[in-house]
Amino acid sequence: MVRYGEARIFFKVRRLLYKQVLKRVGISLFVSPGVFLNEPENMVIGDNVSIQHFCFISAYGGVKIGSDVSIAMGTKIFSSSHPYSDPEIKIKYGKLIRNPVEIGNNVWLGAGVIITGGMRVGSGVVVGAGSVVTKDLKDDGVYAGVPAKFIKSRFSK
Repeated sequence: MVRYGEARIFFKVRRLLYKQVLKRVGISLFVSPGVFLNEPENMVIGDNVSIQHFCFISAYGGVKIGSDVSIAMGTKIFSSSHPYSDPEIKIKYGKLIRNPVEIGNNVWLGAGVIITGGMRVGSGVVVGAGSVVTKDLKDDGVYAGVPAKFIKSRFSK
């Protein structure tokens, strides 16, 4: 069993590691165990970001995460795709296409959300658990579903 003080030291050491491998990282980054960051040198992360257990972020095409963002367990973010329109090239062997992903400030991605390449999640957005983001999401909206659709505004107008 790990005591609380030992766990704090562990997370401080991990934070120092992330500062070395990420392109840019703000203050107060929390990354739970079991998170997989592919191509972290292509990631920019703002202040006060938490990434929970078993998330997978593929930053081959670039991933920018704003400040005050919560990414819940099991979320997957992809910033690339395979070309498939040329019949002469097998899909598996086509050169990956870079599709950068941008997540605004003050965003909550629920558990198991999937964000496909090239998407922009606006600031103030909430994405419901299990949703698949295949289109840009406008600021201050609540989105859910497969594919993710606008449910309501976070604020009454």
